[in-house]
Amino acid sequence: MPIICVALPRVHVAGSNTDYDAHIEVGQHGFALFLTPDADHPLLDIDGTPEQLGDLVRRLQSALTTRG
Repeated sequence: MPIICVALPRVHVAGSNTDYDAHIEVGQHGFALFLTPDADHPLLDIDGTPEQLGDLVRRLQSALTTRG
């Protein structure tokens, strides 16, 4: 499975005013948040089955839909 990169808008770490050029990489075992395009390691790495990750994405979509 190829890795898919998704750019993120305006990302910052709590307690910091620095904005990062962050992206999420979606791969075989889950997805990971990288703060910079050339970061060696992700800040956050979430593993899960396709079903678990699909459920997470559906819940996020639902939260965004009801928010607006």
